[in-house]
Amino acid sequence: MFRKEEVVLRRKPLIFLLVIPFLFFILSHTIPFFYGIGLSFYDWRENFVGFTNYLSVFNDAMFWDSLKFTFIYAVVVAGAMTFFGLFFGIFINHLGRGQMLVKSVLLIPWAISLTAWGLLGQIALSRQFGVVNDVLVRLGILESRLAWLGDPTLAKISVMLSRISKDVWFSALLFLVARQTIPSELYDESKVCGAGPWQTLCYVTLPMLKPTMLFVTTILFIFALQEFDLVFALTRGGPGFATEVASINIFRHGVRYGNYEYGTAVAAVWSLIVSVFVIVVFAPLQRRIMEK
Repeated sequence: MFRKEEVVLRRKPLIFLLVIPFLFFILSHTIPFFYGIGLSFYDWRENFVGFTNYLSVFNDAMFWDSLKFTFIYAVVVAGAMTFFGLFFGIFINHLGRGQMLVKSVLLIPWAISLTAWGLLGQIALSRQFGVVNDVLVRLGILESRLAWLGDPTLAKISVMLSRISKDVWFSALLFLVARQTIPSELYDESKVCGAGPWQTLCYVTLPMLKPTMLFVTTILFIFALQEFDLVFALTRGGPGFATEVASINIFRHGVRYGNYEYGTAVAAVWSLIVSVFVIVVFAPLQRRIMEK
């Protein structure tokens, strides 16, 4: 038998080996980050301009409009996918033998890339030959075809529904797995106590799924804040700038216009806003919900 001191000494080299990938991760992220911060203090002629780029960002109305739409988009998408994913997950759990088939089918839209889904959405929502307009007109819901991607309000609704319809099945699978880990004894006891389906849902299923709901909402919200592929493929941020999210705003200035210094300043401000939001608002909110 090894003594405790010998075991600790043997484990130390392994601990140092684990530090290496962590340091690599830190360096690979912090070096580009600080390089970008330094770049934002210059103009395109490589002249030092101080905080001029940042002042321009704060005075840019389109930047704030893109931030506003990004947060609205993230809240709606994350909330809807959590709610409907929870509903679908609980429903699938009661299917019995058909669960394996449903699980396989649900993985199909989630496996499709966001860019491909956005291009498919362009076809489906087309005013001239889109299947969405065709079905709604045939059912009598619409009298005439709508410009889903040509009207600012409809375009915002379209990008949100497109993302929800694609990834709600991912959250449904997460809730399905979480539901199947709940001990069956809890449901047996609720039946003995005379609880009905609604009471069992409210007092057994939902409380047990609270950690999963927080986890799913958090990751979906973060993914929605990072949205680029689907919106760019579907609307390019249009019509006008109606559906421009923060990442497209950064891309437009830094890549399309070639103003890398200003684009880096936009990215730095956006990163700061997201970090403050997560630390000040999102993290305390999660703690309060978990404590209830």
